[in-house]
Amino acid sequence: MIGWNHYNPVEIHAGLDCRKEIGYFLPNAGTALIVTTKGIQERGQLAELTRYLPLPYEVFTAEPEPDLDKLDTFYQQNKQKIFHIIIALGGGSVIDSAKALSCAFMQTEHEKPLHAWLREKKPLPASALPLIAIPTTAGTGSEVTSFATIWDRQNMKKCSLSARACYPKVALLDPYFTKTLPWKQTVYSALDSFSHALESLWNKHATPISLFYAKRSLQIVMNSLHYIEHDPYDMKNRYHLQEAAMAAGVAISQNHSSISHSISYPLTLHYQAPHGLACSAFLLPILELVIKNNAFVLPLGEDFINGMHEFLTRYKPYILIRKHCSLEEAQSKIDEMFTPERAGTFVLNLSKEDVLAILKRGYELQ
Repeated sequence: MIGWNHYNPVEIHAGLDCRKEIGYFLPNAGTALIVTTKGIQERGQLAELTRYLPLPYEVFTAEPEPDLDKLDTFYQQNKQKIFHIIIALGGGSVIDSAKALSCAFMQTEHEKPLHAWLREKKPLPASALPLIAIPTTAGTGSEVTSFATIWDRQNMKKCSLSARACYPKVALLDPYFTKTLPWKQTVYSALDSFSHALESLWNKHATPISLFYAKRSLQIVMNSLHYIEHDPYDMKNRYHLQEAAMAAGVAISQNHSSISHSISYPLTLHYQAPHGLACSAFLLPILELVIKNNAFVLPLGEDFINGMHEFLTRYKPYILIRKHCSLEEAQSKIDEMFTPERAGTFVLNLSKEDVLAILKRGYELQ
């Protein structure tokens, strides 16, 4: 690790009821575009946020795992409108959709901007509309990264929109919006941030700052998740999980994710495995491999390593993935599991046979 850089321009405000402060971050005039989901609207969470919104607004209802063509279609249908700020209220898919739209509505060059940027490889935008990200899950960390995962279902590919313009202007971490999150989604989200943090500890591009945030995130998740299992409305620990997701997001914003994410993308694309589950499903066999080769980027105490092992054996993502695909189905997508920008960051040089062994080991675990 000779020489490193750190850049993360997101202004972060965290704490119960910080949603009430949203007016401080809005322009004095203009129209907001709110990106959210149908479920958030039905649960009254959008209405709760807009109580504190001094601007007129329009709503775009996002879908899980945002589709490139659907986002381009919304842009085409609304490009004559003038939005001054975008607000994302939702999980990772919502925030990623909002990032894509914040870039699209700032440009006038392309009729279908995502098609141009992600399929035709035209230059990515240098600027975007300001974005306020308000996560309703505690896992993705998208509120503090410059990445957006967009799915090209026409070509059955996962795409990454990655540009400094994609950083949100502000992240508001209010655990109020996570208190009704069902237990299964709470676990999947926590596994997502756990995977981001672990991926930083076995990452060739780790920095002192990413390692600090990654270890902090892991400590929080291991200490806090089990409390919510017994008390879903434990706001203290829901807040801590949001802090963990943000910390892991800051880590991967510097070093990007690694091999477990590379493995995960075809599991989501072809078998509809939720992202948090897909990217954590094989963490334990990868962890065993890293321990065997003593390949962590920084020294970790035996108690800490044992704690990570115990956490994964408690929540068993390697068992849960079996509801979505068999070992044979997972192995059939092996060629798609080697995305160079992800697999290439792993501290060990893996062959296709190594990844097949990771998959096999994951399905052997009980």
